[in-house]
Amino acid sequence: MTLTAILPTLRASIPDPLAAASWPARTRASVTDVVVDGVSLHGLALLCGTPCVHTADGAEPSVVLVSAVTGTTTTHDGRRVLVLDAGRAEGLVPEGATWAELRLLGRASVARLVPTVVCDPDKVPLAEVPMPADVATGDLLGVPCPVGAAVRPAR
Repeated sequence: MTLTAILPTLRASIPDPLAAASWPARTRASVTDVVVDGVSLHGLALLCGTPCVHTADGAEPSVVLVSAVTGTTTTHDGRRVLVLDAGRAEGLVPEGATWAELRLLGRASVARLVPTVVCDPDKVPLAEVPMPADVATGDLLGVPCPVGAAVRPAR
């Protein structure tokens, strides 16, 4: 468990740590963004729209998917459900995406982490991960994908 998970208000001043092995080599986190090879994932989504994919340079390409939240609900047992604008059916979410590294882009959240089910546009669950309780429709999320992941070209 990280310090930012224990004290969520710290996320306004220090970024959540990245699992370096899951992200491309030249990746750094800020409070509101993740920058890969000098490319802001938040800026990429604003420029290209979502869903979009960034392929990092390197000996073996790494892929990061940026997606928007298109809907949210809460299940009867209190888990949040986020519906994304990208999914496996479109070929944008490869098997093995590192969902534990899912990141909120574009703003810092100081809300506590809650169990969250992430779904594709057809509401098929992709993963369950802890996410800030205030993630809402329109928020941008970034997730790294394994080296060599087959991802359909996107914007």
